[in-house]
Amino acid sequence: MVTERSNEDREVGLLEALWRYKWSSLLLIVLAGLAGGLATVYVFTSVEATAKFAVTDPRSTTFLRQGVSSDSSYIAYTSQRAAFTESAGVLDKARQLLAAEQAMQIGLEDLRKAVEAKPGTNGGIVEVTVTAKTDRSAAQIANAVVAAYQMLTEADAQREQQKLLKSVRSTRARIEAELKRAPARSTTAVTLGEALVQLQLKEGDAAIDLAQYGSGVRFVDQANPLRVTPSQAPKNAGIGLAVGLLLAIVIAFLRATNPIATAQRVTTGTGQRQRTSKTPPTATPPPAPAPSLDEEQEDDVTAVYDRDKLLGYVARSKPGENGVSVDAGTGSSSSQH
Repeated sequence: MVTERSNEDREVGLLEALWRYKWSSLLLIVLAGLAGGLATVYVFTSVEATAKFAVTDPRSTTFLRQGVSSDSSYIAYTSQRAAFTESAGVLDKARQLLAAEQAMQIGLEDLRKAVEAKPGTNGGIVEVTVTAKTDRSAAQIANAVVAAYQMLTEADAQREQQKLLKSVRSTRARIEAELKRAPARSTTAVTLGEALVQLQLKEGDAAIDLAQYGSGVRFVDQANPLRVTPSQAPKNAGIGLAVGLLLAIVIAFLRATNPIATAQRVTTGTGQRQRTSKTPPTATPPPAPAPSLDEEQEDDVTAVYDRDKLLGYVARSKPGENGVSVDAGTGSSSSQH
C-alpha cells in the first residue's frame, strides 16, 4: 500500500506528461499551425496602400484664401481637405476614373469602406490609405482618389475664379459706361479711371491665383502598384504552432495529474479506463464438516473385517462348557466323548 501510494503521489513533469500523450499533443500542435496558416490565406488576405499629397496653403493667394489666416487655421483647413478627400463626390469621381483607366468596377459603398483619408503628423499633409485584396488594386484606388481630389479641387477653384471675374467684369462694364458719361478731365472721370485700373489689376491677380493654386496640391506621393506585400502565412503559422504547443503542454499536464486518470485501481497503465466485468461473482462453497469417529469406523471395512475374524479365532481355540465346542463361522456345535 505504501508503494502504491508513493507511485500515485509522484510528481509528473511537463515533458513527461507531454511524452505520455505525445500523439494527441502532436495532433493539436499541427492543427493549430494549419489553422494559423489557413486563416492568413483565406481570412486575413487584405493589404494596404497609401498615397500622400501636400495641401496648397491658401495664404499664398489673394482671392482664394478661404478664410485661412494663421497656422492653426491652416491645420483646420488641412483636416477639412482630408474630409473632402473621402467625400461622396471625390469617391464617385475616383470610381469613374478606375472604370475608364483601369477597367476596375467597384461600387461607391465599397469605396467608402476601403478608403480612409486623414491629416498626417506634419502640417499640410493628407494621407489616403486604401484596403484591398491585392497590392496593385489598393495602389490603383489610392492614386485614383488623389487624382479625383485634384480634379474636383481645381474645378472648385475655377468656379471661384469665374465668380470673381464675372463680378469684376460686371463692375468694369458699369464703370466704363459711367466714364463715358462723365465730363472729360473731371474729378468723376479721374476717380472712375482709377477704379477701372484697380479692376483690371484684380482680374489679372485672379488669373495668377488660379495658376498658383491650381489643383490645391503642391506635390503628390503616389502609391506603388508594383509593390508586393510579404505574405504573413509563415509568420502566423509559426504563431499557431507556438500556441498549439502551449495548449498541448497544459492539456497533457492536466491529464497526467488528474487523480481519476492516475488511480491504479481504476485505470490501466496506458491511461485508459478498465471496463468493469458484468459476470456475477461466484459464491465460495462452505467448508466441509469434519468427519466423526463413527463414520470413520463405518467407512473402514478393514477394521470391521479384522474384528470379526479375531472373534471367530478366539471362539475356535477355546472349548465350551460340557465338552462342546462351538464353531463361530458355521454356528454348529460338536460333543466330545
